Amino acid sequence: MQFFILVLLICLFVFLYSVYLLARDDFIFLRRDVTMEKLFNIIFLGSLFCFFFSRLFYGFFEEKSILSNPFVFLLFPYFPGLSLLGGVVGAGAVISFLAGRKKDSLPLGRIADFFSISFLITLPIGFLGYFMFSENGFPIQRTASLIIIYFILFIIFLRFLLPRLLSDKLKEGTIAFLFLMSFSVISLINNFVSQEGKLFNFKIIPENIILLIVFIVAIVFFVKQENLIEKIKKFRKKQV
Repeated sequence: MQFFILVLLICLFVFLYSVYLLARDDFIFLRRDVTMEKLFNIIFLGSLFCFFFSRLFYGFFEEKSILSNPFVFLLFPYFPGLSLLGGVVGAGAVISFLAGRKKDSLPLGRIADFFSISFLITLPIGFLGYFMFSENGFPIQRTASLIIIYFILFIIFLRFLLPRLLSDKLKEGTIAFLFLMSFSVISLINNFVSQEGKLFNFKIIPENIILLIVFIVAIVFFVKQENLIEKIKKFRKKQV
């Protein structure tokens, strides 16, 4: 269990360092007086929300016994178990809470974009650590696939999407919506893959329903954010 904490601390350090590299010289942050102190305060306070939602979702979907005792719920080192989906939902709750504040408005779309890219690079590390120290026997093929997929996704976001954001070709928040869409699809496929020898094992479970909702909400906001309907209409008119 101490090894799980070590993996989480490594992921947190990598996340913080990645955010630092992305945000330290960003012109928008400098102009809006978004300091590294403010960003790190959001990260550390947001981590508490993410931990709470991770434990809550893990209790609902994996081990309901941890919900019956508050000490078991809080003592993660002795009763390990977190939900990745819960952590993502918790991060979304933090961004939504900050968006509702009128005082000290922040470029939350840009912050969410940088957080999404930084979170992507921690996922391969987290899956590798889970595979090495988990007692549940997570299949090596699925672990390797998830590590490779999320690492490639990180490269795509970093090399192709981030430059478009910095050059104002993408609107702030678009990368975050693309991340949510990608995360939902990958998680759904991972949940559908059966461990009993069948290719797919379709189950209507609450976790899959939430993932589907996250995907639909993300794609709706993405279409609205980039005004894709109008762009498609203009493209069709040019073709005619």
